[in-house]
Amino acid sequence: MVTWWRDGRLTGSQRLLCAGLAGTLSLSLTAPLELATVLAQVGVVRGRARGPWAVGLRVWRAEGPRALWKGNAVACLRLFPYSAVQLAAYRKFVMLFTDDLGHISQWSSIMAGSLAGMVSTIVTYPTDLIKTRLIVQNMLEPSYRGILHAFSTVYQQEGFLALYRGVSLTILGAVPFSAGSLLVYMNLEKIWNAPRDRFSLLQNFANVCLAAAVTQTLSFPFDTVKRKMQVRRYVGGTSVATTHYIGAAS
Repeated sequence: MVTWWRDGRLTGSQRLLCAGLAGTLSLSLTAPLELATVLAQVGVVRGRARGPWAVGLRVWRAEGPRALWKGNAVACLRLFPYSAVQLAAYRKFVMLFTDDLGHISQWSSIMAGSLAGMVSTIVTYPTDLIKTRLIVQNMLEPSYRGILHAFSTVYQQEGFLALYRGVSLTILGAVPFSAGSLLVYMNLEKIWNAPRDRFSLLQNFANVCLAAAVTQTLSFPFDTVKRKMQVRRYVGGTSVATTHYIGAAS
């Protein structure tokens, strides 16, 4: 059991700003890897390009170095409403799961974090779809001239629900994600052969990396299908008539 404690050294706005700035930095640094992953997931990568380095080099040569950061602007802008919703939802869920003595179990804490992440993802999901569309388009012959134009085009040509295409995979993917988090957390003491309160800074960093690797691996198939659904009617500026998904199962 743990006790819910709020750090009073930072205001809510300061915590939101810190989360947004940290997320913006990490997204910008890893944007080329994200681009390579998305292109591989939706099937745009063809030929002998294998691995993120080969895909990135191919995009660089074909569209220029700026193309490696396609979609990063909307991803960074998404962080601020995402963080705001996530922090508010997490606090609500923690209060819901906390007992009369102010204690909350580790499982409930993990569930609160997972549910908060799910809520914030659903609320900001249209921006994730737009990011994917911007990534798969060719910068030299763009179908979308910017973020607002992309929103407007998708809404007018495909309808409002198209902005939420694939959102069900986000909900389904939260199940293995939460299970993976719990699996790692329950075995930390066995892995290090020491109590959690004795973990060093390096051990905690390794724990975060291990949890991220396990959860991403378990939820990755859901993310792949989600990306395919997001670009169902758009791949490289053309309509995909040979691929039809009527839902997550198909």
